[in-house]
Amino acid sequence: MRKVDSKRLSLQLTRRSYALTPKRSTGIWLGSTAAVCALAALVAAGFVLKRSHEDVRKLDTLCAQLALEQEAATRAVLEQRVTDATAQNERLLTDLAFLKKQHKPD
Repeated sequence: MRKVDSKRLSLQLTRRSYALTPKRSTGIWLGSTAAVCALAALVAAGFVLKRSHEDVRKLDTLCAQLALEQEAATRAVLEQRVTDATAQNERLLTDLAFLKKQHKPD
């Protein structure tokens, strides 16, 4: 080979070693992976929030039903006590009237 030929650009290109380089850098892959993970976390948080609201609604309904049942039970007990007290009052008035008749001075 002649000395002039060794300096030609075409010969220099063929004597170099080449390596494949990725089209996208690792930063882009890391960034897109982080973005996908963040999106998945947001979707999961939204699902959990929706589920939590549904559970709260169900719990509120159950609490309201329990409060109504408790109020009905309390009302029934109080009505029974009033009925018992009224009956006892009538018995005591009857006994008092009887005792007053017995105690009348002649």
